[in-house]
Amino acid sequence: MNFIFGIIILALFILALRVLWATTLQLLIVLKQSTLAFQRYRAQRKLSVRNRLPVIMPHGRENVDWLAISDSVRQEIQSRNRETNRELERLDVELQVKTKTMELIKADIQIAKLQLELEKVRPTVVLDESKAGKRTKRSKQTASEMDGDVTKSSHPVHQLRTAFKPSTMPIISANELARH
Repeated sequence: MNFIFGIIILALFILALRVLWATTLQLLIVLKQSTLAFQRYRAQRKLSVRNRLPVIMPHGRENVDWLAISDSVRQEIQSRNRETNRELERLDVELQVKTKTMELIKADIQIAKLQLELEKVRPTVVLDESKAGKRTKRSKQTASEMDGDVTKSSHPVHQLRTAFKPSTMPIISANELARH
């Protein structure tokens, strides 16, 4: 019986060693990958910092080429200014687009208000069935006058004035409304 328990304990010990070995190998792989990623990140940062700096001054007593240094500094300043100018131009275009859309929205609102006012002011023609029976010369004449008003393109103020007169109510066609 002790022999069987010994074999079971030995098997469990070997299994535990294999699990520990596999986890340590996985930890080593993860650590290697993280150090490589960190090194790549540091190298990229150094490269970006190196690209930002226009010139590194020499430490020795050698002759310094001041013209080359000034040219590189001037080029760096101009490149930075171009980047800000591009961003400024992009923001300026965005602002112009937004102001134009705001103007369009305001114009739409104004058109809607004017249409509401037009609906309030526009005279509605109600034909009474009792008057439709017989027409006299006078009623034919007023009907022809109303038709004449519709065909003429008169000023909107004149149309409003004639609309407010109690005796005549001109009919305004859809084409006439669309023109104004």
